[in-house]
Amino acid sequence: MSCLSSESTYVSPVVKWLVFFFNFIFWMAGAGMVGIGIWAFVEKNKFYHQEIQSIYDVMFDLSVVFLVLGVVIFILGFSGCIGALRENTYLLKFFYIVMILIFVAEITLGVIAFVFRDKAKQTITDTFQENFIPRYEDDPDAKSFIDWIQENIHCCGVTSNGYKDWNQNMYFNCTTTNLSKLSCATPYSCCRKQDTIRNGVPNILCGAGALKEEAPNRSTQIYTIGCIDAMLNMAEQNLPIVGGVVIAFTIPQLIGICLARMLEGQILDQVARWERRHPLLAVQ
Repeated sequence: MSCLSSESTYVSPVVKWLVFFFNFIFWMAGAGMVGIGIWAFVEKNKFYHQEIQSIYDVMFDLSVVFLVLGVVIFILGFSGCIGALRENTYLLKFFYIVMILIFVAEITLGVIAFVFRDKAKQTITDTFQENFIPRYEDDPDAKSFIDWIQENIHCCGVTSNGYKDWNQNMYFNCTTTNLSKLSCATPYSCCRKQDTIRNGVPNILCGAGALKEEAPNRSTQIYTIGCIDAMLNMAEQNLPIVGGVVIAFTIPQLIGICLARMLEGQILDQVARWERRHPLLAVQ
C-alpha cells in the first residue's frame, strides 16, 4: 500500500530514496575497498612476493581480502542503487536475494560455531597456528596482523600454550641449532612494556630469553596467555557489547532487505495498474 494517493503512484518516494542512499553509501564504500585492495596488493608485491600454495595464502592476504569484499559490496551496492533509481525490479531482486543468502549464511555459521564450539575453536586455533606463527617474519601481512592482535588483546601466541607457540617459528625457537639473534625470544608485541629505540621503532628484543625454560621474569616480561583464549575471555566479559555489535551489524542488513522487497512490490503494483489502464499497450 503506497503512502501516496492512488491517483499518483504506488511507488513511495521515501522508500525509493532510502534504498537509493542506503546502497549508494555501500557502493562508494565497495569502490573504496577495491581501490585500497589494489593499491595494497601492488605495494606489497613491490617488496615481497609469495607463491600461492593453498587457499589460506589467499584468505590471509589482507590486500586480496579487501579486494574480494570490495567487489562484492560494490556489485551489491550498484544493483540496489541503480535498481532503486531506475525502478528496475530485476536489479532489486538480485540485491535482496543475495543479501538474504548472505544473512542466512551468517546465521548458519553462527549456529554451527555455537553448537560445535569446541571443534570450531580447535579448527580456528590450528588454522591460525599453522598459517601465522611459522611465517611471522617472512610475511608482512601476517606480521602486522598478529602484532596488532597481541598488542591490543594483550596475549602471546595462538593456542592454550600461549607464548610457547613461538617455538614453532624458525627465528624464535629456543633450540641449540637456532643461530638467529631472535633465538629464545618472542615478538616485541608480546611484551608487557615495549621499549622503544626511538619514536615509532620498537625494541624487537624486549622479549629476549622469554622462551627459555628457566626464564625467571617471564610473567612480568611478556603476556603468556594465547590469543584465542584471550579473545574468548574478553568476549565473555563483554557480552552486552558483543551482542550490540552483532545487532548493529545485522539490523541494517534486514532493513535493506525489507526496503528493497517493499520497493519491488510497489513497482510491480504500479506496473499492474498501468497495464489495467492501458491493456492494448501492455499486450503490444
